[in-house]
Amino acid sequence: MDDTSTGEDLIRDAIAAVERAKAFIVGGRETVPFLRPTDLGALTPKVQSEALRIEAEAHRARPEWAALQCCLASSSQLLDVCRSLLQQPVTSSPREQMGDRKRLVNEVKDAGRVAYRAALILSGAD
Repeated sequence: MDDTSTGEDLIRDAIAAVERAKAFIVGGRETVPFLRPTDLGALTPKVQSEALRIEAEAHRARPEWAALQCCLASSSQLLDVCRSLLQQPVTSSPREQMGDRKRLVNEVKDAGRVAYRAALILSGAD
């Protein structure tokens, strides 16, 4: 990287690198199911139960693979938050800034949950 690169350029490059890693590692292989609470909320209780059973079986069958996918997804999400933080316009109104911060907080929480899920999967507690 040359000396003229900005932080935003570096973050963009990091996002691209994570996406390339995901494409190379996951490629055409089967992805491991990962259900977010909002995904489950749209399902009937019976379908929720079946979906959670399938997800847990997949995680137990290949914990390292499931954790790898979670870690890559979390990394991508967090880098995207970094990019958003670097791109924030200075001229935003206080109301817009608060809305942006709330959105970013939720994105960071979601990325953290995905990373924590990787820890649970690896420990066998998922």
